[in-house]
Amino acid sequence: MSEPLYHESVLVKEVLHALSPAPGQVIVDGTLGHGGHSLAILAQLGGKGLLVGMDRDPQMLEAARQRIEAAQVPRSCYRLVHADHAQLPVVVPEVLAQAQVEPAVPDAVLLDLGPSTPQLLDPARGMSWLSETSLDMRMNPAGPGPTAEEMVNTWAEDDLARLFWQNADERWSKQIARRITEARRRRPIRTGQELGEIVAGAIPRRAWPPRIHPATRIFLALRIEVNDEYRTLERVLPAAFELLAPGGRLVVITFHSGEDRRVKTFMRAVTTPPEVPWPLPQSGAPPAPARLLTRKPVTAGPEEESRNPRSRSAKLRAIEKLSKAF
Repeated sequence: MSEPLYHESVLVKEVLHALSPAPGQVIVDGTLGHGGHSLAILAQLGGKGLLVGMDRDPQMLEAARQRIEAAQVPRSCYRLVHADHAQLPVVVPEVLAQAQVEPAVPDAVLLDLGPSTPQLLDPARGMSWLSETSLDMRMNPAGPGPTAEEMVNTWAEDDLARLFWQNADERWSKQIARRITEARRRRPIRTGQELGEIVAGAIPRRAWPPRIHPATRIFLALRIEVNDEYRTLERVLPAAFELLAPGGRLVVITFHSGEDRRVKTFMRAVTTPPEVPWPLPQSGAPPAPARLLTRKPVTAGPEEESRNPRSRSAKLRAIEKLSKAF
């Protein structure tokens, strides 16, 4: 396996501020990637406590392992697990029990959503319109299908159009779906480059977005569906919150409106006091189970945006759990 491209984690200082890690705590990084956030967290733990890092991509997991080992972090301070963050409510208690951590609950959970730079640029994954070899898009190369290639070559035109609109708000979804079905009648669509050219040809040149490739939203919509990203996110948010110890924090970084909308909706729900029948009981209305730590999403500053263009679309939201149960 060739050495993966370097990936710079976004909003590292802001993540540390939101998580507020301290020696002796248990922190879960549910989307490990290249381990940039985890290394910063481990430095704050100072050799005491435990970091649990999870990633469904074995290549990213190995890259993070090598990076953490190169930093000479004591092996007792971290556990790295090949697992999807959707498995967090099962995997984390098991890991903490094996590590003899009591109580077996985390003090904070971090979810940095979306693919890393190496995943996006790896031609074998086909996540980019530059790929000449594949149209796969699976985060875990050994994971179940369907792949993006299977979808664009077999899904009905109406289903593709619906997917492009629902997953990525693509206003030209119907025209693009029609052009895809016309193209595949001539020959199957095999690569990201082929798909990118088809999509670009379906959108009037005057309507191309100014800063991104015209196929960006289509690749986003397909990647989300291939990896079941929205449904996974909707499951993992309440599961991660429920797993937290009282006073624990959930921090989530999103990269597009569909993700951010779901995170915002969930966090608003758990930070809003429940409705109670009138008149109020003597004890008053029950409190919300969580406290909002970010009234507005935290974004990158000009210096980070200049150094790391990927950070421009990143939004961080965070809550603190106040009660034992959701």
